[in-house]
Amino acid sequence: MGKPDDWPGYLAGFHRDRPGAIEAVLTRARAGDHNPYRWLARAVSSHAGTVVDVAAGAGPVARELTAPERRVVSVDVSVDELKLVDGAGAAIQGDALHLPLADGVADAVTSSMGLAVITPAAAVLHEMARVVRPGGVVVALGPSMRPMAPRDVRELGLLFAAMRARVRFPGVLERIGLATALPAAGLRKVEDARERYRFTVAGREDAELLISALYLPMADEAQVSAGVSHLVRRVSRLGPITMPIPMRRVVAIK
Repeated sequence: MGKPDDWPGYLAGFHRDRPGAIEAVLTRARAGDHNPYRWLARAVSSHAGTVVDVAAGAGPVARELTAPERRVVSVDVSVDELKLVDGAGAAIQGDALHLPLADGVADAVTSSMGLAVITPAAAVLHEMARVVRPGGVVVALGPSMRPMAPRDVRELGLLFAAMRARVRFPGVLERIGLATALPAAGLRKVEDARERYRFTVAGREDAELLISALYLPMADEAQVSAGVSHLVRRVSRLGPITMPIPMRRVVAIK
């Protein structure tokens, strides 16, 4: 696995070896009638004719945003992820820190995880702001530290104690400093909301999928196996269990 000081290398290997893993989990995560990708898409106006999705992965946001008379462009550095976009608009290989797009080409720019995993986040935000037109919208979604109930904290604590590992992001959205990063990029925040999603683990297949989607740069195969075994044991005793996925959505206007 990757070393802590080689986050970009770890990230590249993760998406090469497990394309679509994160999307597979978040697509199934639920809060009411929607998953995180649908929540992200709901912040984009129906009048937005061109939408650019940054750090697009396998294209789940593009699939939510696809509509008549709209052009959706998915940009990601991973060719393996982009192969899974599969016709949901255009797919362009490109670095989120240097988007291969002209200034002001988009009515809206979105990113479901880019600000949380790509560093420096402020530079990603500047690129998102650069390619959106004046008056256009930037929508960012990422992991949050809340909302979580006490039972959520306990369930996650038991899992990571069993694995002797922790999920790593360069920054959950609370730690990025959006209060200063947004205006520095020429953006004005108009919405800041949080939602608690739940992923149901009903057996080994679900447990393996969930663990495969976690960023664990310091974990070895034994720790990964321990995490799966822990979840399977919990299900065998309690029946299906839900794992919390708290998310934050920030909407800004240029």
